[in-house]
Amino acid sequence: MHTTLLTDPSVPGADEDAAGVLGDVAVLLDGAGVPARFRAGCRHSVAWYSHTLAALLLARAQDTSVSLTEVLRAGIAQIAGLHADECALEEGGPSATVVLVRRTPPHLEHLVLCDSSLLLTRRDGGVERVTDRRVEEVVARGGGAERIEAQRNAPGGFWVARHEPEAAAQARVGSTPLAELFSVHLVSDGVTRAVELLGLHDDASLARALDDDPGAVIAQIRGAEDALADERAPRKRHDDASVLTLHL
Repeated sequence: MHTTLLTDPSVPGADEDAAGVLGDVAVLLDGAGVPARFRAGCRHSVAWYSHTLAALLLARAQDTSVSLTEVLRAGIAQIAGLHADECALEEGGPSATVVLVRRTPPHLEHLVLCDSSLLLTRRDGGVERVTDRRVEEVVARGGGAERIEAQRNAPGGFWVARHEPEAAAQARVGSTPLAELFSVHLVSDGVTRAVELLGLHDDASLARALDDDPGAVIAQIRGAEDALADERAPRKRHDDASVLTLHL
């Protein structure tokens, strides 16, 4: 197995995505760039949260006797403990999506929380995308930013890693036989907007393009973002875009 990592922040020097590999474990987090009023209880940045939690998850997941759900639960509890004494977390703090995979032959385990994605490219040419679309469902129901934020880490809403360890139980988990896989891509939603927002790819063509040249994919996304008419542009015309690929 060998890996490639490419990240392109929307603002140079301010990357809120975090990704890394340690042994047979890989992780990608996308820090949630919500308005500051929704994380007013914490003095720490979104980048601090995503990069610190990524490191904690990589270390904890080395113990294969511990499930990925428990790895995430313990990681969220640990990072909350790092700043609970100095921050009023009940008033809102930074958060992140999570994609976590671990190679435990003969399988590849995975965990996905919120709208970052895992693209599984199979040796037979098929592609499967694993993601958690509950945040999209909440946004589609409308009601403005305050109503959406009220449904973060709440029953019937959507779930991210923040300071509530119980969010880990809401993650999508599963495993795939390693013998079936050609490659896997851990991607932030700055990459999958190539499918939903920009119409450049479907899931299968995106995975294959990332196999070939992830740099070209991100350049294509940036060009399409620049070309969007103002009325079609999202709140963030450009988003941090990261892809971590395991070539199996």
